[in-house]
Amino acid sequence: MTGSDRSVTNPVGPSPGETSDDLKRVLAQLSVEQVRFVVARQDHVTDKEAAKAVGVSPGTVKNWKYNGYPIDEAVRLMALDGVIVALHLRRKALARAMLIKHDGLESRNERIRQSTATEFIEWELGKAMQPQQVTGAEGKDLIPVDELLAALKDAEKLLGEDE
Repeated sequence: MTGSDRSVTNPVGPSPGETSDDLKRVLAQLSVEQVRFVVARQDHVTDKEAAKAVGVSPGTVKNWKYNGYPIDEAVRLMALDGVIVALHLRRKALARAMLIKHDGLESRNERIRQSTATEFIEWELGKAMQPQQVTGAEGKDLIPVDELLAALKDAEKLLGEDE
């Protein structure tokens, strides 16, 4: 392994005083592909291995760094909080995901259109109230009320005898 294969990250993690806001600031400067590399870099010893893991060439990663993208800083800061990276990726994917859902409204398949429309309605208005009824077979009470009352009276008598 050559020195150029190594990332110049702080193996101990972020410096004191660095916050998740610093990580958010750095991630905002990166593309999704670059963030994928940063995530993979956490599990690989070298930039070269991480690049291969996400399907980019090691030369691409070198170019990113040469062009001033804060790749090494993001790798170092990610030790602070991987959840920030996950939330960042989720936010970036949300618009694309909503476009896909929206396209479902134009589907040729009636079931897909109906399902998508229902999802949009429920996101905005909430789910319709569903009646809940606890019954036994054929819609009858699980225990007839008169039997339940008799059982309660018997229990009261037994408890009263113990005193």
